[in-house]
Amino acid sequence: MSGCGKGERKVFDGLCVFINGSTAPLVGDHRLKQLLAENGARVSIALGRRTVTHVILGTPNAGAGAGGAGGGLAASKIQREIQRVRGKGVKYVGVEWVLESLKVGKRLPEAQFSNITLTAKGQKSVYGMFSKEKPSAKTASTEGGNATLKVTA
Repeated sequence: MSGCGKGERKVFDGLCVFINGSTAPLVGDHRLKQLLAENGARVSIALGRRTVTHVILGTPNAGAGAGGAGGGLAASKIQREIQRVRGKGVKYVGVEWVLESLKVGKRLPEAQFSNITLTAKGQKSVYGMFSKEKPSAKTASTEGGNATLKVTA
């Protein structure tokens, strides 16, 4: 591995990442943490309100009634967590975002790799308007009916 120059920035400099659930089979959890750290990110063990910038959602568990967000965490649990931190400043992405960003050597737009969408009921995203394919989505409404959480596989 080559040495870093003094002013050279790494791909994930300044990011604090929380990993929710298992990221297998794409990459092991320990290897993902190592890749993030080697490329400038800090890995958090908890979804801190003021520190975490990105949440990497693991792959959903397979099987009857598994549903929910990555790693088997129920959609309602992550929905409560999103409401607690208000989704402000926190980006929710899949592990593919990390791997693809490392391939090209720069941070790619998170919207292309987002596993969930926070929108008002019936509202479509600008990014979704221009995407060619429509991914399957599981939707969970909030108790107040103000927002919808979509988890795409």
